[in-house]
Amino acid sequence: MPRVNVIDKIVRADLCTGCGACAAFAPDRIEMGFCDEGFLRPNVTDALNRKMTGDLLRLCPGQHQVGFGPGRRCDPLWGRYEAVHEGWAKDPKLRHAGASGGALSAMLAWLVETGQVDGVLSVAEAAETPLANETVLSTSREGIIAQAASRYAPSKPLERVTSLLKHGGRFAFVGKPCDVAGLRNWAKLDPLIDERFPIKLSFFCAGVPSIQGAERLSRAMGVAPDDLRSFRYRGRGWPGRTVAVTKAGEEASMTYAESWGGILSKHVQPRCRICADGIGLAADIAFADAWQTDRAGYPLFEEGEGRSLIVSRSAVGQQLLQRAVEAGAIEAEHGSIDRVAPMQPGQVRRRQELLGRLAGRILAGYPIPRYRGLAIWGNARSFGAWPTLRAALGMARRCLIRKRMAQEP
Repeated sequence: MPRVNVIDKIVRADLCTGCGACAAFAPDRIEMGFCDEGFLRPNVTDALNRKMTGDLLRLCPGQHQVGFGPGRRCDPLWGRYEAVHEGWAKDPKLRHAGASGGALSAMLAWLVETGQVDGVLSVAEAAETPLANETVLSTSREGIIAQAASRYAPSKPLERVTSLLKHGGRFAFVGKPCDVAGLRNWAKLDPLIDERFPIKLSFFCAGVPSIQGAERLSRAMGVAPDDLRSFRYRGRGWPGRTVAVTKAGEEASMTYAESWGGILSKHVQPRCRICADGIGLAADIAFADAWQTDRAGYPLFEEGEGRSLIVSRSAVGQQLLQRAVEAGAIEAEHGSIDRVAPMQPGQVRRRQELLGRLAGRILAGYPIPRYRGLAIWGNARSFGAWPTLRAALGMARRCLIRKRMAQEP
């Protein structure tokens, strides 16, 4: 047996994304639960043998990630891709319900209705704890509509993969970029993954806030977490307001800029601060908000009809999009990769700052993930030496503070 529990080592190093891949891969030895900081983390309940340890290291997207995607085109910032579109769901109900034009929801509904998949594995509001998420399998348009819009809380969509491998059938998987990367890693260990999950979809992600962040948001809206009947982070408009409904049926709401920008973004888990892929590099198609920005490049969050940025990253994804457009499920206009940066300035900065942030972790004595083929050095050169140094020093300072706090009794 290995002397060091590799899962605990990854968690202690703040490299865990909370995706649930390890628990799905070894369900009789690992289980997921909330840690003290409010993030989903694995707990090893039985010893791991040497082979299992090696497989888990190759599986874990927090520990190991390569530049996925066979797209014909390649951009230093946005990775490999087939085509870029801007679009929205043709169904007004789906467009309104979705967080960013409903294109992802429209794609999922079309896949289910046409029988191309037997179901969609994704996350939805947890029945018992509205602030949290649960993994669900949707087999109808109604189920897709019920799950539409973003969920800014910890999730572990990979947790049900094992049961569906045994179930048979074909499914679409929807998850954060790290979730899809984990599924791609898993496919290298088990070819049945690609047979059961031939379609892998994702969205642009700015990080996973803790459940404590969600609780703070609820209290800031004047609603105690225990008094919630439902909680919607976004949707029903674009970008859509955050809406809390109490058990008595009373509603409280907050703008997206206030909820995400003012509260939730300050509670993002440490691993997300050094993420090399917030843009769905491993997905067949990645969806995002086609934000309009002001002159300073800051996104405008004024309510309007939703527009989705749609990046097809594989031939499979591009073919699916074309067929969904031809079938009338999605309205899409051809776009240019050059238009993505003004729509997603936050992702630009995250990609450019990454080398500095990784260097800062090393300076503070923290390990870093094994990244390959993700254009980290190239993006840092475009960022400049001084901004990279500032990012390194800022990350080193945060890591040292975190390390000191962990050592305090």
